[in-house]
Amino acid sequence: MLNRVLEIAEENRYLSLKRGFIVIQHGNEELGSVPLDDIAVLLLSAQGVTLTKNVLNALVERGCISVFCGKNYIPLSMVLPIASHTYFTKILKNQINASVPFKKRIWQQIVIQKIKNQALSLKFCEKEKDVKLIEKIVLLVKSGDPDNREAYAAKMYWKALMGDGFIRDKAGDGVNSLLNYGYAIMRAAMCRALCTHGLMPALGVHHDNNLNQFCLADDLFEIYRPVVDTFVYRLIEDGATEVNPETKKVLANLLKVKVHTSEGESQVVQSMNYVASSYVRALDSGSPNIELPQWEGNENGITLIE
Repeated sequence: MLNRVLEIAEENRYLSLKRGFIVIQHGNEELGSVPLDDIAVLLLSAQGVTLTKNVLNALVERGCISVFCGKNYIPLSMVLPIASHTYFTKILKNQINASVPFKKRIWQQIVIQKIKNQALSLKFCEKEKDVKLIEKIVLLVKSGDPDNREAYAAKMYWKALMGDGFIRDKAGDGVNSLLNYGYAIMRAAMCRALCTHGLMPALGVHHDNNLNQFCLADDLFEIYRPVVDTFVYRLIEDGATEVNPETKKVLANLLKVKVHTSEGESQVVQSMNYVASSYVRALDSGSPNIELPQWEGNENGITLIE
């Protein structure tokens, strides 16, 4: 199953292909190998990595996303399997022709589910006194969220989760770098799901920055951000202060978190396929309703499906 994150974090590594595996080398020493069919995301956080075009092509053919990161694990570029879907042109036309009211209704659903998941995150992180306040904001979200309830909820949410002194800063270190790392994994997995279903990630519902090639991915993966936040909060509670091999190992499990979909219990990485597929159907029918998985958890707030 495509649910593994392969990160190359050490400098001067060389990647090559061998009988269906990616082989990692340092100089003449072979450090290990990973089956191509298991990899959902190749995360290149080291600056000195050498790989062949054949490696990238083999990953793309299997629907894997390759992410090139800059400082603090901020994604700078991705290699995507664009136009791999049989009905790519039809789906692209539907994306281009989607009406403003249609996109506003879709965005309303996304914001509502994101805020609900933020409330769950607070619950799982034992911030019970702030849960009801966040849940009330859901009732105020209108089509297109013209009152920007998403931003208001985010302000209240971060204050409740991380404390008054926390500022979400993509360029920041510590907690922010941990969040960046987790978001990079989720964002890449969402891009993979979109491309698998013939969608163009640049054509968003709400995000429309001309410099952003992944607007639709940023729209749809919003509902998964609180899952990352919960993982990071737990890491901080356990004494973590930065991205290191131990915290990376924990965050690599993000794609295995259990969510509830129309097909039953699924991993996050699989649920993204249902989201993408439902968006394709919505575009085709003109009915602005998409499937947004419900995050599930036990008393610890996090359940994994191996």
